[in-house]
Amino acid sequence: MSSPASLLMVASGALCLIGAIAARRKPAVVAATVMVVAMVDLAYTALVPPVVWSGVLLIVGLCLTVFLRTQSRVPAPRQSPALVMSGPGGPPETEEDDCAPSASTTSDRFWSRVPHLGPSAAVLCAMAYPVMAWQVLNHGAHVGGSTHSGGHGGHHAGDMSLISTFLTVAVVALAACLVVCAIHDIARKRPLVSLDCWGMAAMIVVMQFLH
Repeated sequence: MSSPASLLMVASGALCLIGAIAARRKPAVVAATVMVVAMVDLAYTALVPPVVWSGVLLIVGLCLTVFLRTQSRVPAPRQSPALVMSGPGGPPETEEDDCAPSASTTSDRFWSRVPHLGPSAAVLCAMAYPVMAWQVLNHGAHVGGSTHSGGHGGHHAGDMSLISTFLTVAVVALAACLVVCAIHDIARKRPLVSLDCWGMAAMIVVMQFLH
């Protein structure tokens, strides 16, 4: 892998991590952290085989998808009747209310505050992980193929070329959608949150065309 491509991969992963932290989504932060570690290893250290990172990225993408599905099914919180009956001033203060909030409560408040990624951006970012998994596996196959001479039949090469063309079109379409979501976040005055989509778009494009 060329040095500019390696640098761009790591930089794109860093942008995704910054955007995930700005969006305050714990699963996205964990996924982006795994992706950054994978890109650093693939680009520079090569301690873990590409096929392993491919599987890890695929699992990460599936976990994000499951999280998004479960989150979409969670009903919106409702105010309790006591809180509604207490009026705008709220319920009367008690000794428990005077106590300082715990560390876990403070952490939950931090992660629950806006801004969050929009549903479309979150889904597209989750879709990018299986795409990266395929790209990492494809890169590992190219590296392994370059070290061994000989090949298979010509029809196999033609089939792989057709599949590669289809996946290239899919990568370009996904990257374009991510750019649209990033621009939408910027229009909503959330530039840091948009870094996740910018980084994902740059990542899959770099891995597709510059690896």
